[in-house]
Parts: sequence; C-alpha cells; structure tokens
Amino acid sequence: MASTEEQLPGISWAELQTVLLSLADTPVKQTMVHHLVGGTRKQAAFLSPEATFREILHIGAALLDSGFQPQESDMTSSAASCLSSPSPQ
Repeated sequence: MASTEEQLPGISWAELQTVLLSLADTPVKQTMVHHLVGGTRKQAAFLSPEATFREILHIGAALLDSGFQPQESDMTSSAASCLSSPSPQ
C-alpha cells in the first residue's frame, strides 16, 4: 500500500463540487458543474481512478477556459437535441 505522502487527499463528491463551483464564474457554468459532477460521480463506478480523475480535470479546465462562455440557450438546445436524437440501432 502506498504511503499517505504518495496519495491524494480524500475528498467527497460534495467537496469536489464546492471546489469546482468556486471556479465557475457565471451562473451557466455553475449549473454545468452540478450536472457534470453528478454525471462523473455516476460513471466513476465504471472507470478507473485515473480515468475518473481525468474527467474531473477536464471539468476544471473547461471552467477555467476564459474563451468558453456558454449561454443558457446552449444548454437548453443541447439537452433538447440529446432527447430528440434517434437512438442507435
């Protein structure tokens, strides 16, 4: 077993969400955090720890990207397109 000096500190999903919310500089990004953390939490059971951490880093990178300024209409149209897309056969 690795020593604590070699391990990342433990953090709950709620604590992670709080940290990511502090990086979200718009209400739309804050809404995204709730959805993305929830989705990542659900998928974590099927991912390796490294893949889960990679997903978390991607969320953080998107939040910190000053060029990424989604609008609420982007989220609404995206959700609608997911619902209206035909399912793969």
